[in-house]
Amino acid sequence: MKRFFLFSAVSGLLLFILLGCEEILDKIGVTINSDYTYIDFTVNPDKAGTYSETFVIIESDLDSIIEAEGQNIGELNSVKIKDASVRVVDEEGNLDPFESFVLTLEAPGKAAIKVAEVTAVPTGITEIPLIQEETDLSDYLKSDQYTVKVKAVLDQDLETHRNMQAKVRYEIKVGL
Repeated sequence: MKRFFLFSAVSGLLLFILLGCEEILDKIGVTINSDYTYIDFTVNPDKAGTYSETFVIIESDLDSIIEAEGQNIGELNSVKIKDASVRVVDEEGNLDPFESFVLTLEAPGKAAIKVAEVTAVPTGITEIPLIQEETDLSDYLKSDQYTVKVKAVLDQDLETHRNMQAKVRYEIKVGL
């Protein structure tokens, strides 16, 4: 009989600890990596200098990404760029005419903020990763819409158009 009570007490204690740990882990925090957001754009023939393109992405899905992981948007800690890049989509062509790229975000009531860039583009490549800023973008991505702006500097004349794509993936931290 004592063994039964001892076994029951130990089992109950283990169950309490395991359930408590799960709740504690949920409170400590979860890191969610979003899917990539793709931004297609065309750079038209132009003289060396600055080229800029703006895109509006409507219906930010930050809420649904967090809820899909069983978390609550109210416990959002931060959203940062996990990785970003720019690439040439055309079969022919590379990034040779480009000197640099800057990716910025804007949201209603928020100033533009630089989120990623590359300041030197090596020759002969078709894709380049951008160096991301360590800035919390929560307020921007919580908006129903936000604007992504890709700015490129041409260091030589661009003779033909280039179909290009920027891609961005976010790291979302939720919990304590």
